Amino acid sequence: MAVERTQRDLRPLCYMHHVEMKPFQMKQVTHPFITLSIGYLCPVSGCAIRYTGNAGYFAGGVKEQSKQTGALCVSCPLDGRPMYLAAVHPENTALRLWRCAKPNCRAENTIEEFIFDAKDPFIQQLLRAN
Repeated sequence: MAVERTQRDLRPLCYMHHVEMKPFQMKQVTHPFITLSIGYLCPVSGCAIRYTGNAGYFAGGVKEQSKQTGALCVSCPLDGRPMYLAAVHPENTALRLWRCAKPNCRAENTIEEFIFDAKDPFIQQLLRAN
């Protein structure tokens, strides 16, 4: 599934479910200011994956503090900003196309990724140790 963006239209895919993420309005309160920005969330029920052009992908929830996942942090080779997942190869889902979220930046990376199961006991042990 390929999803394109225009200068005003960012359309990232969820890196777990390979579906187009839905935009939502994020509200950040830092006294005395309120900042509103656009974020994206996975529409799959129970999925906590979010994306913003400045922070990249992160896990978020209503009651938990948002934190960067760091698992799939792909940086733009031109400006270092987080890239978003733009397309997944239909026959090899580990082959992914990443694009920069910055308007007018044409940077792309095609990466074949190793995806692990977060419920794997070895992976859980490794994550707890680090």
